Formats: sequence, C-alpha cells, structure tokens
Amino acid sequence: MPKLKLLIAEDSKSMQNFYRTMLSADHYEQKIVPDGEQALEEYKAWRPDIILLDMNMPVMNGYQTLKTIRESCLDKSTTIIMVTSASEKHDIIACAKLGIQGYIVKPFKAEAINKAILQYHKVS
Repeated sequence: MPKLKLLIAEDSKSMQNFYRTMLSADHYEQKIVPDGEQALEEYKAWRPDIILLDMNMPVMNGYQTLKTIRESCLDKSTTIIMVTSASEKHDIIACAKLGIQGYIVKPFKAEAINKAILQYHKVS
C-alpha cells in the first residue's frame, strides 16, 4: 500500500519533533513546515493527501491557510485536520464551515493522533 503524503504546518519545534518521531513511517511520507505561507507553497508543489494545520502560526495562521486552500485553490477534497490548542467553539465552527475533516485539540497522545488521522482521512 502506498504511503499517504502528509503535510504538517506547525511552528513549535517540540511538536515538529513529536510528529517526526511519533507518526507512523509505515503510513506517511511527511513534510513539516513552520508556518501557513510555507504550507501553501508545499501544498501547491507537492499535493499532499492530508494536511495537519496548527491554528496559531507566524506569517499566516492555520485558519487563513485553510481558507485559502478551500476558497482560492478551490480544493474541497484534500483531508485537512486542525491540530491546535484553540478549543473555543467559534474556532471549531469557523473551520467546520470551510470543510475540515477533523479538529484535534492539543495535548494528545501519539496513538490517538495516528488513529485520528487515518480515521478522518477515510471519512473524507
């Protein structure tokens, strides 16, 4: 089975290291970028199957990145999962209106993130 292309937009170095070590290398080919602007560049060049977006990043935040992919790039099919500490109801609703497949609130365990990514991707 081919590996899924997973793009991760996360500015925290500790979270980047977490993703590198805890996400299954059997399932994913992954690229990690530190902000939403670089996420858009990688998205356009690489066309990932799944994108994990942190909400609070420099240059362009996760919501702006999500909005650009869904509205400007007209992509409704790429699995996009928000992974953030922002747990306010209005944040979740705003992202849901733009067509996310999942919303995961930090902190979480490695087993939970691996399972959730695959589950959300299958749903889309």
